Amino acid sequence: MERLEMGTRGPLTVVTGPPGAGKSVAAASWAATGRTPGPVAWVSLEEEDHRPDVFWDLVVAALERAEVANVPRRSAREHDIFRAQLAFALSGRVAPVVLVLDDFHPPAGSDLARDVARVLKAAGPVLRLVLTSRCDPPLPLHRYRLNGEVAEIRSGDLAFDEEEIRTLLAHHKVSASPASVGALRERTEGWAAGLRLAAMTMEGHPDPDAFAAAFAGDDHAVVDYLVAEVLDAQPAAVRRLLLRLSVAERFDAELAAELAGPEAGELFAGLVRENAFVVPLEHGWYRYHAVLGAALNLTLRHEHPADVAPLHRRAAQWFSRAGLLEEAVRQAVLAGDWPYASRLTVDGLAIGRLLGLSDGRPLAGLLRGIPGHAAGVTEPEPPLVAAAVALDQGDDEACAAHLARAERLLAGLPDGHSVPARLTAGLVRLVADCPTRYEDLRDLVHDLDRLLDAIPRTPSRELPELHALVRYAHGLLELRAGRPGRAGAEFKRALPAAEAGGDLQRRRCLGALALAEALQGGFRWASHLTTRAGQLPEVSTSPAGRRVTAVHLACAWVALEDVSLDEARDELDKVRVANDQSPDGLLAALHDLLAARLDMAAGRPDRALTALDAIGEDAAALPWLHRRMRLVEAEARTAGGAPEAAMAAARDVGGAEGAVALARVHLHERQPAAASRAVRPVLAESSAPATARVEAWLLDAYLAYRADDRSRGRRSLERALRLGEREKIRLPFAMARSWLLPVLRQDPELLRPHRRLIDPLGTMPRHPPEPDAGEAPAAVVGRLSARELEVLRLLSRMLTTDEIAAEMFISVNTVKTHLKSIYRKLAVTRRGEAVRRAHRYRLL
Repeated sequence: MERLEMGTRGPLTVVTGPPGAGKSVAAASWAATGRTPGPVAWVSLEEEDHRPDVFWDLVVAALERAEVANVPRRSAREHDIFRAQLAFALSGRVAPVVLVLDDFHPPAGSDLARDVARVLKAAGPVLRLVLTSRCDPPLPLHRYRLNGEVAEIRSGDLAFDEEEIRTLLAHHKVSASPASVGALRERTEGWAAGLRLAAMTMEGHPDPDAFAAAFAGDDHAVVDYLVAEVLDAQPAAVRRLLLRLSVAERFDAELAAELAGPEAGELFAGLVRENAFVVPLEHGWYRYHAVLGAALNLTLRHEHPADVAPLHRRAAQWFSRAGLLEEAVRQAVLAGDWPYASRLTVDGLAIGRLLGLSDGRPLAGLLRGIPGHAAGVTEPEPPLVAAAVALDQGDDEACAAHLARAERLLAGLPDGHSVPARLTAGLVRLVADCPTRYEDLRDLVHDLDRLLDAIPRTPSRELPELHALVRYAHGLLELRAGRPGRAGAEFKRALPAAEAGGDLQRRRCLGALALAEALQGGFRWASHLTTRAGQLPEVSTSPAGRRVTAVHLACAWVALEDVSLDEARDELDKVRVANDQSPDGLLAALHDLLAARLDMAAGRPDRALTALDAIGEDAAALPWLHRRMRLVEAEARTAGGAPEAAMAAARDVGGAEGAVALARVHLHERQPAAASRAVRPVLAESSAPATARVEAWLLDAYLAYRADDRSRGRRSLERALRLGEREKIRLPFAMARSWLLPVLRQDPELLRPHRRLIDPLGTMPRHPPEPDAGEAPAAVVGRLSARELEVLRLLSRMLTTDEIAAEMFISVNTVKTHLKSIYRKLAVTRRGEAVRRAHRYRLL
């Protein structure tokens, strides 16, 4: 109403929309409001009323009924004089006159259209013309738009919104759920007549919500209405064109000629200009209103059932030539030609869209039905696509069966044939069942490189998601070879292309890169990468619920180095679940290795050794992983009081990390000079992993403070603190807290710039410090030894004497001896008192 009221302040208002959109009802309702700028003369036009003599007689009669004075009479021989007299009579009025021409659609370029435009211009500001039509009237609308003299109300303005649909349904005493109202709005695009027909049916329907969910253009009442109003009113050639175009979701003039013959080119322009049910898109593309498209397609299937499949096949071939793969595959599927749909997908190298490597998910939905059609074929493409679809759906068993069949068919072809199919098979193999043995993965990656190089590179075949996956495979190869630096470089090369792909591809690449950084001790960058990965969905939607193991593994590693032990445990649990879904021996071994390190951080060396024993033989045979296992074993043997075994493991590790582990063994055996000699080379080795350098500087600081060389101790500790803060390495400081706390409390100048690193450990209060293990308080008779502190920690966990003995691999009598010494030094007589006092003095 408001749009019409504002429009009639100017010379021209145009209301266009398809049949049943409510054009006439809207204009009539507005005319009845009494808010018009003057009297309203209404002319309802039929097809034959567009002859000039009939038309102008109807206009004169309408003006007279509206009590417009001095309207001239038309003379058959003096038409030009009549037109001028009419314009003069109207322009002489003081009050405006509104002339409504309902269903005005004269032929383009006709005398009638020109005469209406001339009268409107000559009548000046008095005549306010309102035109309703199924298409734009043949008036110079561009001029009126340029001058701001036309108000346009289109089918989108007339479409019902959800609130208006609820009002309509209530008028028919129909109660529908919000979901049903939304479904009606989406399926009808707000088309008033379709909604009215739906409401009338729902009025007596036993399940209105079910009807709304299924309502579409194939409803018999809608089909009858549209056939009568749209289809039957067309000439035979236009009718044929309308029906044939209904096989495509969108179309242009070339596709119209392909489907309906060369003569369709001449008809197409008139069709899109004169039919308001044809919706313009962009770049010369159009589509049918959803309801009309469904109704036309149903009519085509009823009247010409034998033509449907060939039309879909011709559309598929045309879309393929145009480089529109997704639409070509859709048409092939609708034609029931699954082999052709498979060839289009494989030859178009679109396998990445099926594997979740890019955001082209509609293609996976189109091909979801192919597994049932892949059996018994003699071409490799259908089982290949079936394997990818099964993998996308999380059916690993079906994927393996289809892939095996495709590989058997490929083996029977000459090597130079079916390069896209061979590449597709390799990519499916890589994603579905990535080889864990280094040699098998190396051979697969080399084959993928060769096949990718054999495919000509064109702008339409850049294939970033496939290149990203192969680069990712190169990174996995380097990771298994124990070269995390090179692996990280490959993952970085894959990341830009992966960023343009789907969430699963991005998360996979970010997780692998974070893991490579963690293996090198770069926890600051690893933390940044896991944060980015955490902003993506934790589980994929394709296949549903699948996790990315490497992300959770890297998160667990970062959390462990940050001394967030509960978070690390949670992430390791997720690693276990993810690896059950997609087994990977290397990642399973890294899980067990991290679990062992987590047990060491929690003071459970025996459990750490058990976790190391669980690592599979294949993974343990990797030299670099074996070294890392031996490193954790050295730490566990040292803590467990087995120095000879610890020393053998440390020497087996070698390098900077082995030297640090060896120094710890010497220190445990009270050989500070040997410990200092072992750790000294690491201090000068700038290429050593950051974690090893932090631990080396911490050990050197401890040895210096112990030797009362406070100057050297402060320098080494400062180096360790700076490096730990820069690389986000906190675990070594937590493990050294028994001597680190007293030192930092006595050196606030050193502590102050590194509080961000130390405070989260929960060890550095901002108020004046209380006594701890390094300084005996008044109530403590003597300083507790390392073994006594360990017994005290186990005591605080409410373990029995027998359990403490089992945890520490010592006898029950030895535990009792330690307990007596603890009670004496803390000046208590019972376990509970000992634990409370230990907490009070921050011994725990």
